[in-house]
Amino acid sequence: MNGGIALGRAFGTEIRIHWSWIPVLAILSVFFGIGLDSQAGPQWPAGLAWATAIATAVLVFGSVVLHELGHVAVARRSGIGGNVVVVQLLGGTYVMELRAVTPGQQFRAAVVGPLVSIVLVVVFGAVAVVATVGYGSADTGPSWLQAIDFAAFTIGLFNLFLVVVNLIPGYPMDGGQLVHAIAWRRSRDRRKANGTVSRVGRFVGFILLVLGAGLAVGVDLLPGLGLIVAGWVLLSSSRILERQGFLQTLTSGLRVVDAIDPESARVPPQLTLDVFAPEYMGARLGGAALVESSGELLGLIGQAQIRRIPKRNWPTTRTDHVMVPIANVPRADPEADLWPVLEVLERSGQDALLVGSIEPDVRLMTRRSAARLIHERAQEQVRLKKLADSLVGLGRRRPPAAPIQAAAPLEPPDADAPREQPDAAEPPPERPETGRESNDDQASGEGQRR
Repeated sequence: MNGGIALGRAFGTEIRIHWSWIPVLAILSVFFGIGLDSQAGPQWPAGLAWATAIATAVLVFGSVVLHELGHVAVARRSGIGGNVVVVQLLGGTYVMELRAVTPGQQFRAAVVGPLVSIVLVVVFGAVAVVATVGYGSADTGPSWLQAIDFAAFTIGLFNLFLVVVNLIPGYPMDGGQLVHAIAWRRSRDRRKANGTVSRVGRFVGFILLVLGAGLAVGVDLLPGLGLIVAGWVLLSSSRILERQGFLQTLTSGLRVVDAIDPESARVPPQLTLDVFAPEYMGARLGGAALVESSGELLGLIGQAQIRRIPKRNWPTTRTDHVMVPIANVPRADPEADLWPVLEVLERSGQDALLVGSIEPDVRLMTRRSAARLIHERAQEQVRLKKLADSLVGLGRRRPPAAPIQAAAPLEPPDADAPREQPDAAEPPPERPETGRESNDDQASGEGQRR
């Protein structure tokens, strides 16, 4: 994120140009210059043709910068702006780096870029119309009028292309951010919105691949290859987004203190890299160390700093020569949720961040320690899933037990129902005679005789 050439600052954000713009601007200038020099006719001086070509290439770059500055301005106004934006060919990574708090913030920050490009389409289109119609005909007018017409028409067409490409509903385009904001607003769940935009991007990417293949085979190879590349980018971005969602699910409930590296080291500033790298950067201790002198923390050194130094220079390079000053190392609260802090660590480009605010007790959370924790969490979930599947399978394989017939409950006899007479073959059970029963029988006989 911090790569590129510094261009300046705007709205409190540093503007950087990606290195890819150097060959792109050179190719555009040569392409436009050759076309104008060969097609404009004798009335075009060669100097004017090449000056128009270079100016048009610069205006193409300026259109992308203005597109990105629209994102920066709205994001800063919403309080979610980043510190650096790297301008690439079809926009920047600025919107992807924003961490909006609400769907409305994300929607406004994403939609303003295409709106700026639409305004540029209208402005440059109007200039081209004036150059063509207002002065009769740009083709037969003076050469400077033809130059203005060419530049305005080209920039207007490029900005229209920029709008269409950026509104494709998939990451990393602005359209993917808009889809995410709408899905987030409807579901009120950011993770569900990630799944939605991933599915939409995967579908659109597949459609672009099919259309590109058909266009390349049946119509024109170059536009077809462009669509194939765009579809492949969308599919790759959708897979990355799915993996991010899976990692975010794994880190649910984890805190920064859970990912602290127990093997992080503290090294003196005079230690040379040929000693430091094998001893402190191996698997035993992790990927970063604190540089300390007399109990005072000076900086952080990790693999990102060592990789920049050739091995032949390690014996003469000390840790304090390449370390990141301690003031530039991000910090995190030990009780903070792990996932947002991992995003901060990723954007910083460093191998670790500081945990805690009291200098003697400051510890490190490294990329390696966080990856180890997430890996253990993933293995635990796999074990739990296998256990659950085995229990379900065991329940399905168990033969059904024979049903136990429960005895029918006893019901009180119905007074109106006729009593069943005992079978004649089976005499009624004998009952012991008592005096009370004899008296009852006698009374019953007397009643019948009366």
